[in-house]
Amino acid sequence: MLRKIRLAAVGLLLLILALLAADFIQSLVRLNNVVIEGEFNKEKVVSDGEDSIILTVRVTENGQPRVNDTLQAWLQPGNGLMIPEWSYTDENGEVEITFTPNPATAYDIKTDSIINVIDINIGRWLEVDKSFSIEVPVENPTSSD
Repeated sequence: MLRKIRLAAVGLLLLILALLAADFIQSLVRLNNVVIEGEFNKEKVVSDGEDSIILTVRVTENGQPRVNDTLQAWLQPGNGLMIPEWSYTDENGEVEITFTPNPATAYDIKTDSIINVIDINIGRWLEVDKSFSIEVPVENPTSSD
């Protein structure tokens, strides 16, 4: 009796592992078909603490928008306010991220900023992700003296 229970438990464990492995392999195959693109709404943003730039990120799979994908965004390196950090793609597979750089001063000069975006919804059960990075065109404010 105990042997049958052990055999059933091992069989169940192997079935679960096979399902997870199949999901992981399917996700890796789909990964090549997922494309993350982004573009800014203007050419540059001034580091005066008031100017902002909007990055529109679009996620597609085989040319079709991926709807309700969870995207995470972060700055590395860089300083400023970026919102939202977590968001879901809309019906067009798009998300808008707004970035406002900190004001440049004599002690805290402007720094290059890179926005990184990661899509964590490619796998169903295991997290398989695709990432995208873009440099923000930040420039120093003009002097008013």
